[in-house]
Amino acid sequence: MRAPQGAIATSDRLPDLNLLRLFVALVEERHVTRAGARLFLSQPAASGGLKRLREQFQDPLLVREGHDLRVTVRAQQLYDSIAPRLEDLASAIHAVSPFDPARDSRTFRLGCTDAVAYAILPPLFARLREVAPLCQLTVRVGDFRTLPGLLLHGEIGAAVGYLGEELPANARIRVLRHAQWVLVRDPATAPVISIDDFCARQHAMVTPRGDLEGFVDALLRQQARTRRVVLGVSSFGLLSVALPGSDLVATVPDFVAERLQLRVSLASEAPPVAPPPLPNALAWRDAEDRDPAERWFRQQVTEAFTGAFGRS
Repeated sequence: MRAPQGAIATSDRLPDLNLLRLFVALVEERHVTRAGARLFLSQPAASGGLKRLREQFQDPLLVREGHDLRVTVRAQQLYDSIAPRLEDLASAIHAVSPFDPARDSRTFRLGCTDAVAYAILPPLFARLREVAPLCQLTVRVGDFRTLPGLLLHGEIGAAVGYLGEELPANARIRVLRHAQWVLVRDPATAPVISIDDFCARQHAMVTPRGDLEGFVDALLRQQARTRRVVLGVSSFGLLSVALPGSDLVATVPDFVAERLQLRVSLASEAPPVAPPPLPNALAWRDAEDRDPAERWFRQQVTEAFTGAFGRS
């Protein structure tokens, strides 16, 4: 029988890793709601887990002190013993836990850049619905600044996209594609045929932080040039609304251009100035390397990426 969504599952045969992960999060966060959010648990589910931990260890573990929770001596002793060994224990147990996508229930937690989320979620989610009907998927959108931290703390099982160079020491990584850059525009506008034309056009760009400079602008500065960015949006999906019927152009990764052109009518060409191809990689923690379920899921992510965009 499936466990209720957001519940902490137990097993009569295996150590309850979910409870142990909640315990570590509670000690580190000193806050039930924040610890639950870190593991995608509702506040009632996290509170219920804390109650069961208290019963299991015969100790209050965390006690109210003003607006905060104080860790008991027993909880600190347990944390010092459990936290350094938790991932090794998870790795050993996962390696011998079979996974049948057609019959088993599992929540997969993916972290990805907005570009990758926009491009691969439709084929990935459709595949999961088809071959793993009892499984759930949660997606955290971030960038090379935030995704490594989510991976380090186990808030996601895998990360995909441009991940930079600050991945955790215990991460494994595989480059899936070096994305080229493509200029997209409304088909009614003229092609961009020169760098002068490129700089004269009005640009839209995706800017999660709200600034209006990116890779392209840094490259233009090296040539003593500038462009005029008149629109910044928080996600690539918004370009499908902003570009049609306008005179704006946008420089995007090739896989984003392909997904945009599946949804709206846009013309595309190679930009006269473009940064080097951007490596998009799949990363995961060593603790999940041998987990049959996570290995299966990583294969689905890889196939969604390569199947949607063609092979590098």
